[in-house]
Amino acid sequence: MSASLLDRDASGGAVARTGFEYQDAFVLQHLPQWLSQSAFSHVVSEAKGDIEVCYFCPSIGIRRRTYEAKNYALTENAFWGEVADFKKMFDSSPDEFVQFVLVCRDFKPVVEPLLNKLERLRGVGTSYPGDSPVVATTRAEIVTWVQKKGHSVELAEFIIDRVGFVRHASESADASFGGMVEKFLPSIDLNSKRVALLRDKCKALVARSSFGPVQRADLEHALTETLDADASAWQKAPTEIRFDARPDGIEELGLAINAFSGPDRVRRVAGDWASLFSALENVANFILASRERRVVGIDGKQRMSLACLMGFVFSATRGFILEICHNGQVYRTDDHSKSDAPFFSYTEEDGDPSSNAGVACIGFPTPVGDDVHASIGIQPGVLPRLTLVSTTTIAALPTLNSAVAETKSQLVRFRSERKLDGLNLFLKTPSFFAMALGHRLNGIGEIHLYDWVEGHYIETAVLR
Repeated sequence: MSASLLDRDASGGAVARTGFEYQDAFVLQHLPQWLSQSAFSHVVSEAKGDIEVCYFCPSIGIRRRTYEAKNYALTENAFWGEVADFKKMFDSSPDEFVQFVLVCRDFKPVVEPLLNKLERLRGVGTSYPGDSPVVATTRAEIVTWVQKKGHSVELAEFIIDRVGFVRHASESADASFGGMVEKFLPSIDLNSKRVALLRDKCKALVARSSFGPVQRADLEHALTETLDADASAWQKAPTEIRFDARPDGIEELGLAINAFSGPDRVRRVAGDWASLFSALENVANFILASRERRVVGIDGKQRMSLACLMGFVFSATRGFILEICHNGQVYRTDDHSKSDAPFFSYTEEDGDPSSNAGVACIGFPTPVGDDVHASIGIQPGVLPRLTLVSTTTIAALPTLNSAVAETKSQLVRFRSERKLDGLNLFLKTPSFFAMALGHRLNGIGEIHLYDWVEGHYIETAVLR
């Protein structure tokens, strides 16, 4: 079964757009909330659903939360018909249409028991683990209730897992808009005049939403225009990227990286790292395309290769600014203050002058050991080697900036003087340093990264 935009139920609304104030009011009221969600990409009206709110996923593309909006209480038959249509849409493209919401001014008493049971499961029920017998029993009770209404177990489970029910009064949209901005976009401060101006800009965007998507970039631009000279706080607000992404969460931008940071990372091969690189690139490209803001918030407590790879993808040369959080301290790469004292001492080994690759070892407060040679399958002395060591710790951003700048300068010099195509890079440093270094690792050729796993170094990502 496939879905088409030319289906009768998909195309009828766009033709009869006049009078759809109810769903437009719902979209207008919720735009600030959607804009606060980092993976939000765009919203469109009268596609397959009345409203489709679309979220970017690095591995899939776009995932949609589909809304049907009715300015009245549906009859019981109509209610079940809408739910059944949701199920058909999901079956037609389960990776794309992932969540569904029925928005009504009110609901008939005959379906209130279902809504109440779902509210309990999704409310206080979230305090129980997913495999709790209490959760299982509650789910079974909901399934039984739906079955007694003459519907299948499959439909009941679909409702539990994927369908929401919302009451909405359209006349409150204008009045609620300012409160939604204040609640979901706390980094900006709009007076009543600017709230009205932003609301008017958003209304104009929503009015054309059945003819094409309202992109996140459109909304961000409207907000920046409204703020005018006071846009700096919004421009500095970071796009947070989560690296514990749950499969059931679509609103927040992130990736699940446990396979590359946990004990199983020893099993990751070159293709796995290349796929991760590609997924991170997709995230970076989405940010560049969807907003003018370039600040990216990242947890800096990662494995060496992960940290360096993340910094490299969200690089300074592409205009990104990193806000690295590490053990309660925040390092921002748009602050370029430096300390005066040199951070590293360094040594070099010549190796074979015909080699087109080299080895670079950066270690502090303890150096990288000589076991790097065995790890890359060569004998000592074959490849030229640069070693940077320090007994100093990094306590503040100026020291971090100096250490990164010094490392970058030495790597560029080492590669240029020895006419190398690339480097094998070994890091034994705090992970936030590895991330900040990766952020500035341009102009050094191909870089092969390594992680210390189970008593030896293994090759991980390749930075090109």
